[in-house]
Amino acid sequence: MNLYNHWSTRFASLSPVMQVLIMVSLGAVLADAMAAAFFMLGGYTRLDRTIYLTTIIVFTVGGPLCAFLVSWNYRLKQMTGELDIAFRKDGMTGLYTRHEFYLRVSHFIQASNPVLSAGAVLYVDVDHLKQINDRYGHAVGDDIVLDIGILIREMMGRRDVGARFGGEEFAVFLADADYGQAAWVANRILAGCRAVTRRAGDRDVSITVSIGVAFHAPGQKLEQLVDSADQCLYLAKNQGRDRIIFGPAS
Repeated sequence: MNLYNHWSTRFASLSPVMQVLIMVSLGAVLADAMAAAFFMLGGYTRLDRTIYLTTIIVFTVGGPLCAFLVSWNYRLKQMTGELDIAFRKDGMTGLYTRHEFYLRVSHFIQASNPVLSAGAVLYVDVDHLKQINDRYGHAVGDDIVLDIGILIREMMGRRDVGARFGGEEFAVFLADADYGQAAWVANRILAGCRAVTRRAGDRDVSITVSIGVAFHAPGQKLEQLVDSADQCLYLAKNQGRDRIIFGPAS
């Protein structure tokens, strides 16, 4: 950590009142010192010279202080932007987080025609990922999760929303999708995941996924819709994994 970052960090840890007092006190001390030096050495008594002196003091003292405040504000904006992205996007796959998924899809459902279905949710879970991590290492598991995230992003339309719910779980909201559209996307994800392989030592590691599909019913809340998709996913796993289970179409 350089000297600037060190003092910036210490300054930021102070209360706002203390920060203001320090800045004002520092400015006053520097301005007074400069004014005293100028008057003692230069004998400034005329108005024009006093105005000239005041201008020099303001720029000399205020410039660095303003530069410090501007740079600090810029750093805060950068940090805020990075935190916002981290809160909304999954760092590994680039998909949305669970919170952002619920936020965006809830808004979409609220804005949709209340007497029509808003679409479908696909709940995707990687089969036996824990065993893959335990046997081949988390690096292999992470690569598999990344590949599936990329695959899901390629399957989505402009208005669809995809998210990584955590670990090996993904969710996809297909806007205004009917049974045929949802089935087409789900089967493409299922087939695409079967083709995902990663080299681990002397062998290729392949994976499968289980998918539960639920269709939004008019007036249904998103939490209920996701829960229905999760129940379908549970059935898919109980029936042998590597398959799709559909809920009733609305």
